[in-house]
Amino acid sequence: MRINGWQFRHWPIAYKLAIVFSLLLTFIVIVVGLVSYHISRQAMETQIKNYIPQVLDQVNVRLENYVDDVKSLSQMALLEPYSSLIEEALDGFERSGAERRLEDTIKLHEALSFITSNPGKEYVVGLFYSRSGQVYVRQSAGGIWLEAAYETQPWYGDIDLDQYTPTVLGTISFQLFGDNPFIGDYDAFSVVQPIRRPNSKTLSGIVQIVGTLDSIRDIMHGIDFGANARLYVVDHRNRIVFASDHSQLGKEWESAYGADWSEARDNSGSSIQTIAGEQMLVSYNRSAASGWKVVGVIPLQNVSQEVDQVKDWIVAWIALGVFGVILLSAMLSIRMTNPLRRLIRLSRRQVDLATPSVHAGQVGYDEIGQLEQAYRQMMKRIQVLLSEVMQEKLLHQEAEIRALQSQINPHFLHNALETIRMTIRKGHAAKGEQALVALGQLLRYHAANLQERVHVKTEMDFIENYLRIQQLRFGDRLSVKTEVDKALMDVPFPSLLLQPLVENAIAHSASPYDHRIRVTVRLKKQGDHMICYVIDEGKGIPPDRLHDLVQSLQHHAARKEGQDGRRIGLSNVYQRIQLIYGSRAEMYIESIEGAGTVVSIYIPLSGEGNVADGGGGPG
Repeated sequence: MRINGWQFRHWPIAYKLAIVFSLLLTFIVIVVGLVSYHISRQAMETQIKNYIPQVLDQVNVRLENYVDDVKSLSQMALLEPYSSLIEEALDGFERSGAERRLEDTIKLHEALSFITSNPGKEYVVGLFYSRSGQVYVRQSAGGIWLEAAYETQPWYGDIDLDQYTPTVLGTISFQLFGDNPFIGDYDAFSVVQPIRRPNSKTLSGIVQIVGTLDSIRDIMHGIDFGANARLYVVDHRNRIVFASDHSQLGKEWESAYGADWSEARDNSGSSIQTIAGEQMLVSYNRSAASGWKVVGVIPLQNVSQEVDQVKDWIVAWIALGVFGVILLSAMLSIRMTNPLRRLIRLSRRQVDLATPSVHAGQVGYDEIGQLEQAYRQMMKRIQVLLSEVMQEKLLHQEAEIRALQSQINPHFLHNALETIRMTIRKGHAAKGEQALVALGQLLRYHAANLQERVHVKTEMDFIENYLRIQQLRFGDRLSVKTEVDKALMDVPFPSLLLQPLVENAIAHSASPYDHRIRVTVRLKKQGDHMICYVIDEGKGIPPDRLHDLVQSLQHHAARKEGQDGRRIGLSNVYQRIQLIYGSRAEMYIESIEGAGTVVSIYIPLSGEGNVADGGGGPG
């Protein structure tokens, strides 16, 4: 094991004791915290498992009362005056045969009026199934006869034809018959009551009451076990009467919903189960009287919030304890290693040549103090040696820059003299004389600005004089446009940096279409950089040659013999900005064959240094 380059066995004793103490105390704190959390979690989960079934039991009692109310309502059809009206209506139907009289239907309609006798209940419709295979549907808006036999209904096999007691159908998907304004298709709560003749067990008809689920929803509305909790009411036939997900209404209960009644022997209970990858608390309560069950499927995290709060407090105390131990250990180690850190700070300051010698004051006479005295003497000697090496490196770098400048001058001078010679030879002595004057001004500018940097304005004046000489050579074929941001005019700039690029652009920018030479020199400010563009509209550089050119610049290979003039000029410029600015400056070459070439140089505006004071620009 290594830390900061030290082997563990070489650590100070204070570090070792602090680490052992921290680990031991941290282990004890964590164990105590975890045991406390485990005990408190088990106690709270037991309370929750017992509490939720009690809540569900209260819900079940309210559901039983509601079911009893509905049963009692259905049995009102057996009481006066409703039973007499039903008997009179049935007698009238038998006498009239297939042609039902209106007065008999009105009596049956009045007999079913007990449905609206309980204004606090939400009963939608009452139906009377006759033995003739027809059903009378009574709603608040009126009634209608439809063709439907009770023998064909899915609940017919469940009714009690021995004792003629009401049968609770629970939640059904209720759909009336035919196509008329009274028809609806919805989930409803329903009870059926068989009707028999007086002093007989002969079935004369069946009354069905269909009500909304609003009353059951009102009972379940106050039960809220948090997000994603599901509540179910399951009747004695194991069908879902109420569900948080309405699509499950009327379906058979499945163990996949959270509880298997075949294994449940008690009337209430709770268990933690994993459903769809999530831990759930499944609690239920079963009514001993009706057999109905209320089930709650609750995400465990909803009912364990207090346990989570205890966990958060325990984690916070553990973190605080660990932090205190680490802080105490750090204070001890800092106290014992303070002399060594002072020595390290001294060494870092002494290595920096820009920082003067630092005297840390009186040192101790122990082993560390003696080491510090010896180290100071060694650093003084190293600082002297580093100063000598740095001075030698600066002199070498300056010599390289001067050498690059001297490479530019002969090349430019040869081209300028050749232009003047051709001008005089063509008989333009006056223009040749002007060119010689311009050349003299350029040479004076170069001689006066032996320092590395001048203002941008001075450099651009030099370029303008250079272009006057080139104008003599190319005449109207040469068209040069210069664009310089005014904010850059007084910015320091490497002297003679643009001239090789402009010279290359003129030499290689003849248009392949009209043989005109078009060059643009643009200097603009972008952020904390100055960007210099030299753009020509010549024949461009083929991709393979462009790749070789860039590679040669990156590897400083352009000084080799046999390289063309374009590569020499670009290499000189690239090497100069690298020597002056290092990695802060960049140069890019973009070229499209047949369209032209763009050379761009990115020069940082910060840390530019001082502008040369020696001499003026061209006259």
